[in-house]
Amino acid sequence: MHRRAFLKTLAAAVPAATCVPYLNVASAQERGRVKITDVKFMRIQVKGHAWPLVKIETDAGVYGIGECHHDVTGLAAKDVVLNAFRRMLIGQDPFDIERLTSQMMFRVSYLGGNSGIGIHAITGTEVALWDLTGKLLGMPVRKILSGGAYTNRVRAYWTSQPRNMLDPASCKEWADYIKNSVQKWTAAKPFRLSRRPGGEALNRQLSNAELKNNVRGFTNIREAVGDDFEIIVHCHWEFNLPTALALVRALEPIRPWWIEDPMPIEYVDSWAALTAASPVPILCGENLYTRYDFLPFITNQAVHMIEIDISMAGGLLEARKIADLANLYYMPVATHNVMGPIAAIASANCAATMQDFAGHETFDFKQGNRAGEADLIIYDREIIQDGHIQLSDKPCLGLDVNKDFAMKYLMEGDTWWG
Repeated sequence: MHRRAFLKTLAAAVPAATCVPYLNVASAQERGRVKITDVKFMRIQVKGHAWPLVKIETDAGVYGIGECHHDVTGLAAKDVVLNAFRRMLIGQDPFDIERLTSQMMFRVSYLGGNSGIGIHAITGTEVALWDLTGKLLGMPVRKILSGGAYTNRVRAYWTSQPRNMLDPASCKEWADYIKNSVQKWTAAKPFRLSRRPGGEALNRQLSNAELKNNVRGFTNIREAVGDDFEIIVHCHWEFNLPTALALVRALEPIRPWWIEDPMPIEYVDSWAALTAASPVPILCGENLYTRYDFLPFITNQAVHMIEIDISMAGGLLEARKIADLANLYYMPVATHNVMGPIAAIASANCAATMQDFAGHETFDFKQGNRAGEADLIIYDREIIQDGHIQLSDKPCLGLDVNKDFAMKYLMEGDTWWG
């Protein structure tokens, strides 16, 4: 069906359909009118970061795009999307997002279970389906995802730190940039300081000197940014229980927003012990997939907060289900995000639908090692302003791929949506 005719028919037939959670009414009334005709893929690489991008086309002349979470080169996600999902999706109704996602989950269940590369591929494809249906309905994704949005902008935090946390002057320079930048950040996530023998993966303890340096460094940051700025302590799944306890107790005076991933990612009862004893909020989740990975952390109250990487957790609906589960236990939700601007904006649209949402990780697209990455997309506003990710009021995700930029950074062996 021609896109204009389809939209005219939809507006007359189902004016209230866009308000219905999960699009049940819309999909029932429009089933069979639009069909998926092709699934395409291309990989972009900017400054060493691979962005695997999915495009879903239809016979209505409307398409949706999504971004998969990275593997080393994006080839694994490309293989799954084109060789496992493409044939499955062609001819399907794009409104049947949950059914199609369930089929994709089943298809990759033998590629490592419900985690890893298979789920990365599913997530990017599911986002493309939401982008597509948003265009078909003429609505932003956050307005049609599970009952609508709580907000039209999402609080952001910047993964960054001063050049030298142990130098008060360096901390002040960093704080001055924050206050004068376009983004006007209100929260940031600096890395803990560590010089452990054997490297991160081989030693789960902090020495007394390292602990002292962390207290000094984070105190310098607190003094530079003031009391109203939120500071996250960025760990990396590396400490044992005694070290994690020592760290959180030592950093209590700087009032962290949360301590992130202080212990290895698997659920064990030590997480509950740490959380029960900690004077500051404990958070984990950036390496967890689907609600089943999050389930023991939430139901055993083994963390104070959870963090969903929406670009890899299994899709926007799956992320909402995780957040809804956390909400039953009065746990706030944050997001982890290390991908490009398409994934960031899709993730923020999902975060806007979560009731008790704290903060969304993103990067400074104006300076530093991620500067210029926003040029991948055509977007009608600054992505980050006044400490928040700004969400477009245009249909779907409100963005498109900048072809000139994408062509410049195509990875070897790929062509424009080839």
